[in-house]
Amino acid sequence: MKKLIRHFINLSVSWKFVLAYFAILILPMMFSGIYLYLKTLDSAIKQAELVMRQNLLQTRTSILEKVNAVETASRFLTGDLKVQTVLINQYPDEVHRIQEFQFEISPFANNILGLNRMISSLRFYLPDSIITQSTDSYYSINKRSMPEWFHHFASKKPVQSGWISSHEAVANPVRPDNRTAEQVFSYNSEIRSETTRSVLGTLEIEVKESVLFEMLRDPVIRKMGKVFIADGNGIIISNNIPEFYKRSVADIGLTDFLNSRKESEVKKVLNIESIVIAIPIEGLDCNVVGIFPVDNFNREVKSSLPYIILVLVASSLLLGTVLYIITNILLRRVKRLVKAMKQVREGNLDVSVKFKSMDEFGELALSFNHMTGRIHELVETVYKIQLLEREAELKALEAQVNPHFLYNTLATISWVARKANVYEIVKISNSLAKFYRLVLSKGERLICFNEELEMVSAYLQIQKTRFESMFDTSFELEEGIEDLKVLKNILQPLVENALNHGIEPKRGHGTILIKAGEHEDRLRIQIIDDGVGMKPKTLAELLEGKVERSAGSGYAIKNVVERLKAFYGNEYTFEISSRPGIGTAITITLAKR
Repeated sequence: MKKLIRHFINLSVSWKFVLAYFAILILPMMFSGIYLYLKTLDSAIKQAELVMRQNLLQTRTSILEKVNAVETASRFLTGDLKVQTVLINQYPDEVHRIQEFQFEISPFANNILGLNRMISSLRFYLPDSIITQSTDSYYSINKRSMPEWFHHFASKKPVQSGWISSHEAVANPVRPDNRTAEQVFSYNSEIRSETTRSVLGTLEIEVKESVLFEMLRDPVIRKMGKVFIADGNGIIISNNIPEFYKRSVADIGLTDFLNSRKESEVKKVLNIESIVIAIPIEGLDCNVVGIFPVDNFNREVKSSLPYIILVLVASSLLLGTVLYIITNILLRRVKRLVKAMKQVREGNLDVSVKFKSMDEFGELALSFNHMTGRIHELVETVYKIQLLEREAELKALEAQVNPHFLYNTLATISWVARKANVYEIVKISNSLAKFYRLVLSKGERLICFNEELEMVSAYLQIQKTRFESMFDTSFELEEGIEDLKVLKNILQPLVENALNHGIEPKRGHGTILIKAGEHEDRLRIQIIDDGVGMKPKTLAELLEGKVERSAGSGYAIKNVVERLKAFYGNEYTFEISSRPGIGTAITITLAKR
């Protein structure tokens, strides 16, 4: 597992996007496809269930139409006055009754038999005779002349009105060679006199089962599944399926289904997943039962499964390829950026990435170009600082060539001046020696603030000799700042500038004030003079650095500012305020070190 994770981490971004696409999009698509496939199967089964139920309802309707036709024929026969008259009249013998029946009733009965071909026979049960008429015979059994036959058939007389389920047809005693075991349904009704309301007999109509259920043999129904009729006892009474005929529904596993009174259910019948539908037939006490294998309806859906999988796989591969191509196109700019970064890492700072759009990649390229530009500027700045430092070091080395010779020379001048009693020269030579000692400071860039003040004091001592005390110097220093480290030689050029360009042009006595102390956790230094000051235009040009390397041009200020910027960066401030005729004030704040 760790190897797989490590391998995934080391993959290119394009492949990571493709794998993420498969994990985020393709897997849900696969699950959705499977879910839709199963739902389609279920929908096909439910649709087939509705269609097959409609077919069974039509079958039941067709059967009920025949049932209604039989019941209507029974009402015609039992309610016909001629039939009742023949049955009521008293005849001297049976021959006259038969003749009367043949001439008056038989034609009417034959018409009914002709119109209703499903009727196999009509049987009148009278108190003393039984009269039967079928499509191919007519006979009468008299109680007096055929007592044995009469009692035999009279015992089969229906005891109640209504339909009797499937049974064997009553054999013709006149033509025993045509006896048959054909299954029939029988409908029985009383023959009641319209005048006396007395019961004259019973009419039994036998209906051929093969004709009553002939629609079950429809090839379309047989193609869809197995449809049969089961009576109230669970016995299959339709012979359209020979292997089911006369068998119990328990043999095929439908007992629980019929007992539950469900109309439809999907269950296994004879180890085949099937749709089972049962529709009751009112009056006949039986059900139309249909068993329809599910494969007959979802075969097309199942056959489409390979195509669905093929489409899903093809679309996934296509989308994955498109995503890979698009990712590579998008990452092409990132690759150019990575290549440029490698060049920067190898030391080539003169690198830039071209971009046309300002999307996230464009902003990244813009930031990179800005970064490399800033690095290039910083490198140049550092390089310049290094050059300045080397130049200063060279100058310091030049100034330090045989420093003992310089000190000895100044000491000799001081001794000669003291011998000649010229104490001004002694003071000047001592101040100059002290100044150079502090300037050189063993090559250190940072010195203590009190040393910087000593350097300024030595310089001012020399200048007072020159200007014959035309100016005064005042120091206002807070305690605790003497040992703070500052950049060497930043005050002397500014004091010199104040003296040369502020006090000297005044042509009168002047004052230079040097103040130092802590301000907001920083060292604050001020050089204030009451000299001639500067015009606003001159001050603006000076602050913008527009100076020339000439006397009175402000080059000293520019030099100090550049050195402060190179050393302190953003940890310093340099401000000048000046008014003509009033004077100039320079304020410097430095980070304490």
